Amino acid sequence: MKTNKITRITGCLILSISLLFLVVGCSTTKNTASQKKALMHNWVLQTKDGKDKMGCNIKKPLNMTFSEKGVNGYSGCNNYFGPFKIGKNHHIKLGPLASTMMACIGEDCGKVEVGFIRNLAVVNKYKITASFLYLYQDNQLLMTFRKAD
Repeated sequence: MKTNKITRITGCLILSISLLFLVVGCSTTKNTASQKKALMHNWVLQTKDGKDKMGCNIKKPLNMTFSEKGVNGYSGCNNYFGPFKIGKNHHIKLGPLASTMMACIGEDCGKVEVGFIRNLAVVNKYKITASFLYLYQDNQLLMTFRKAD
């Protein structure tokens, strides 16, 4: 009789733990899906004084657009594109990124683009507040974007 009671308690305990993992797992998937949806916009890079950071060959702002197909945008001279993944606690991985191979006119133009792409390569966290996207490497803010759509 005592063994039967222990077996029932053990069974209930295993069932309870299994349900807990199921609920947590579903919650995490739902959370990740809502985080992904929040990213699905066109974002324009901001300078430290809050202005749009403009490219050099074509006078348009550096930007980033997230979609179900991946991430793409304008990096100052070329267009870039590639996959992205998001995880728990607003972790993100961009790339590997590829780009077009336009000739960038002027030394500063190349520096802007290389710096932008290098920052994207090391981004591992993000935060969205109001109409802004903040990209971080660990706890260091690398770039701020404003929602442009």
